[in-house]
Amino acid sequence: MKRWILYVLLLAVMAACSSKQEAREQQSQEPSPLEQEMTALYGENRVIQGDYPDSLAVEAANGIFVGQRDSNLLAFKGIPYALQPTGDRRWRVAKPEPDSRLVREAKYFGHTSIQSRSQGNGASLYKQGEDCLTLNVWTAADGMRSARRPVMVWIHGGSYVSNGTANPRDWCDKFVKAHPEVVMVSINYRLGLLGFLDLSSLPDGKDYARSGNLGILDQVEALRWVKRNIAGFGGDPDNVTIVGHSAGAGSVSILASIDEAQGLFRRAIAQSGSVAFTCSREDCQRLTKRVLDATGAKTVADLQALSTDDMIALNDEVGEFFRFPERDGDLIPEDPYSRFDGFNAGIDMLIGSNADEACFWIDSMGGEENFSLAVQLWYRYIASSFDDDQRSSADAFLDAVPKNKPWPIAEFLNDLMFRGPAIEMAQRHAAAGGRTYMYYWTKALSEPIYGACHGSEVCYVLNTGRQIKSGDEHNPVLASEVQQMWVNFAATGNPSTPAHYWPAYEATQRSTMVLGDTIRLENDPLPEQRKLIAPLMQEYVSPIFSDLLDKAPWYGGIAIGTLLAIVLLLIWLIVKVRRLLKRSR
Repeated sequence: MKRWILYVLLLAVMAACSSKQEAREQQSQEPSPLEQEMTALYGENRVIQGDYPDSLAVEAANGIFVGQRDSNLLAFKGIPYALQPTGDRRWRVAKPEPDSRLVREAKYFGHTSIQSRSQGNGASLYKQGEDCLTLNVWTAADGMRSARRPVMVWIHGGSYVSNGTANPRDWCDKFVKAHPEVVMVSINYRLGLLGFLDLSSLPDGKDYARSGNLGILDQVEALRWVKRNIAGFGGDPDNVTIVGHSAGAGSVSILASIDEAQGLFRRAIAQSGSVAFTCSREDCQRLTKRVLDATGAKTVADLQALSTDDMIALNDEVGEFFRFPERDGDLIPEDPYSRFDGFNAGIDMLIGSNADEACFWIDSMGGEENFSLAVQLWYRYIASSFDDDQRSSADAFLDAVPKNKPWPIAEFLNDLMFRGPAIEMAQRHAAAGGRTYMYYWTKALSEPIYGACHGSEVCYVLNTGRQIKSGDEHNPVLASEVQQMWVNFAATGNPSTPAHYWPAYEATQRSTMVLGDTIRLENDPLPEQRKLIAPLMQEYVSPIFSDLLDKAPWYGGIAIGTLLAIVLLLIWLIVKVRRLLKRSR
């Protein structure tokens, strides 16, 4: 009975949140400004027959690519870095394209990996397709033929299920215009069902043993292409830095931890993401079962027979269940933190998190009230697996949260999912002799409820001017200084600037650069929270939301839960009825 009421309550919360979002998106039948922008942006790169401008062309192993020039900036978009994973290559490990002298345009972004469309995600509104393994290069035209510039490879976020390089928030053009001393690359990779679905347990799954980590292996193939070809764009193949936010930072951390990626880059910057963003094999198998139940498939061959349209519909049906990379014991160790105990000590690392990560999800939860309820349910699910000592640490953490924080549980989630893992990686890497730098982002948005939420640093780092939430009071001094820190790190392995000396992180001083309206060096910020969250770092948080129904203890009393469920169901029904009435007019 308790589980049934919790099930209704959670469904009501999710329905109310999605209904509010859908209602906002359907207020007008006209395409949103972002949708119009993405539609106008779309184009297909063609094979060029005949003459082409040599000044805009670069010869790579798999072809000659002709870009576009904007002042001193050369942009090459939609370059394929592998054979496209279509047809019988679906769910196969990416392979490089054969060497070629074919001349192709590089004017338009490549297709976005299949994902659910969202008005808040520009990449999802761009043309989608399974043929998504492309990358983009931005480089300064002056001196390109002879230059050997540091290379920065941007890996986009999106919980491994959404986003792409076509999203204006992930463009790198303005960064290179401001910093022509570097070459920037951004990459697309397979997401969701096509990039992180473990098919190894199926009767014919032997040849798909790595299907649970294809998105990561796509990134490895992209880095191999960069290593082989970036010199033609003015980049130094021996001085590559990988940079990512959220799932991109998780990818950066994983790439630094696996054999296949060693030697493909020299440095790594992880912004609000870590190896904690991974799933156990058990988690992945439950996700696979959902797909099989939804399709009636029994074998990989059955799934291969699905059309691209079928895959899009399937993704919409089960896409709310995140798919993180798999700790399979093959590509990714069952304890990925262990690789920071010396395996990757030769890689320079810059790691950090934001002060109010969880507040990014206030809107998607339907507002502050629903967010408050949702984080409490999420916490009770997580805490259900704690032993007595861990529960004691969690309780003490909540008691230690500063009184000016409106949601202590959200602060707990910040540290459990973001700041704690960042510190865990940094202190292990430093202890093993790896050069390590730590930051803590505190620049808050002007809307107080969001604070320094997840992703709020990206527009400062990439110089896009497109904040993750509206209403940001942009700080140009912070933007300039942070970009120079990132560039200096990529060039030399040290992010210090003339204005701000940044010492390496180690477990005695724990020197951390606090990045906000005031930039300052602080030793061991929030030390009590750090100590209290440390015992929980081996608790990987499953991204499978349905686990809440199976594992979470009952939230509150039955009477209160029933009342909340009824109220939320009524809200849901009202929204549905109103929508039906609108459609019937």
